Amino acid sequence: MSTQTDVEGLRPPEGIRILYAGAAIVACLIGIYFIHDVVAPVFLAITLVLTVRPLVLWLNHHRVPKLVSSLIGMVVVFLVLMAILFAVTVALIQFGQAIPAYADRFNDLYNAASQQLIAWGVSQTTITEWLLTFDYTRLLGYITGLMSSVQFWATFVGSLFLFVAFVAVDLTDTTEQRAKLAAVKPNLAAALLDFSWRVRKYWIVNTIFGLVVALINMSILAWLQIPLVLTWGILAFVTAYIPNVGFLIGMIPPALMALLARDAQTMLIMVAAYLVVNFIASMVIQPKVTGDAVGLNITTTFISLVFWAIIMGPLGPILAVPLTLFCKSVFFDAYPRTRWVSVFMGGSLQELGGAETVPPLEAPTVKDDPLVEPEPEPQAQAEAIADAEQIAKSPREKS
Repeated sequence: MSTQTDVEGLRPPEGIRILYAGAAIVACLIGIYFIHDVVAPVFLAITLVLTVRPLVLWLNHHRVPKLVSSLIGMVVVFLVLMAILFAVTVALIQFGQAIPAYADRFNDLYNAASQQLIAWGVSQTTITEWLLTFDYTRLLGYITGLMSSVQFWATFVGSLFLFVAFVAVDLTDTTEQRAKLAAVKPNLAAALLDFSWRVRKYWIVNTIFGLVVALINMSILAWLQIPLVLTWGILAFVTAYIPNVGFLIGMIPPALMALLARDAQTMLIMVAAYLVVNFIASMVIQPKVTGDAVGLNITTTFISLVFWAIIMGPLGPILAVPLTLFCKSVFFDAYPRTRWVSVFMGGSLQELGGAETVPPLEAPTVKDDPLVEPEPEPQAQAEAIADAEQIAKSPREKS
């Protein structure tokens, strides 16, 4: 007892320990910020390989060699990525070929806007001076930035394919590694397994919702006879991976196309239909389904979107939920003393305390750390206090 008291006395106060932990977290985030060009594709590759992991295990169960099944899983990931890249490339080519055809329409809209400004009391001289003082170098900067962004994404895609191949080979057989980790750190092993099937469910749910919403949006655009229906459908599908605000990003370009190709009334109808469909799907149904699947509430998802966009750069909004799930599993769910934080992020202690079947794996029970003394139950604690009071009163009654 005295030894434990001496150890407790050597520990710094709780507030100081919190400050130390906060400083360490800030230092780690700063380091990740400077190397996010490497961290982002590596983490995405890990989550994609984990997503096709059930297929690999199913092949192993049917006596397919482990190396062959891992290669098949890697090929599946490659095919999906190549299909998305091909669709995005076709959409960009169609958009670039269609824009010059609307130059006259743009001039007409500009003249109409100038006439409206003059009707509101803005002089033609003011409009002309504004055009003369327009900084065309800023437009050149935007174009240069776009070109550098294209170069960044090309480098990123190449790195992603390499990382997927490396991760798929490393995860060919993880039985021995999982057994060793479970023997030394059972809580951490259970938390990592919990993360693997939650992030898998997240990618699957988002993909299904993205396809459904993209098809509905394409139907709206076809009904309004807005050009480049396939292009805007692909844009809606890709932006569906950005939680909460992705549909707004996917709505602006087709709205501008509706204004150029049709008229302002068509644009307003299209925006209204987009808002209704995407708000119901992306802000009501999808957050509920995704939250039930991964254990994150809407507030945590939105905060993680902004946070990881700052830390991880362009890929941060897409990886926001998987990164938050990883941090939640490793830093909170794996330790009994911090497991209560999951409640505020959208999880529940009941889920963490029990096993949940996830074909073809079964998530193990998150066990309490044997080195951490469990907190007594309220009833037992009250009985202990009553017994202590009774013992304290006994000498007085005898005297």
